[in-house]
Amino acid sequence: MSMSGSLQPKQVAPLPIGPGGNNSTKVQMNNTNTQLTMMAAQINADKKFDPPVPKPITKQIIQGFCSGEANQDIPIILSIIGCICIVYGVFAK
Repeated sequence: MSMSGSLQPKQVAPLPIGPGGNNSTKVQMNNTNTQLTMMAAQINADKKFDPPVPKPITKQIIQGFCSGEANQDIPIILSIIGCICIVYGVFAK
């Protein structure tokens, strides 16, 4: 297995900046685009030699704070309390 045959060449995609002078923003965007393309190529090359991700030793437990049915009543109760406060504020003036 040759290393040069398994890697694909990567070309920098041109940016649709349009015709114009070489202003600093255009140069900076092109440099950033070139760096991003090089990093993407490096990531793909690194994937070939990275070891596989180890499986967790213990089972991960994900728990919520409340059951799903209790959470449905809380917004309704808060809405009713809010409406009562608004009505009280209007009539208390």
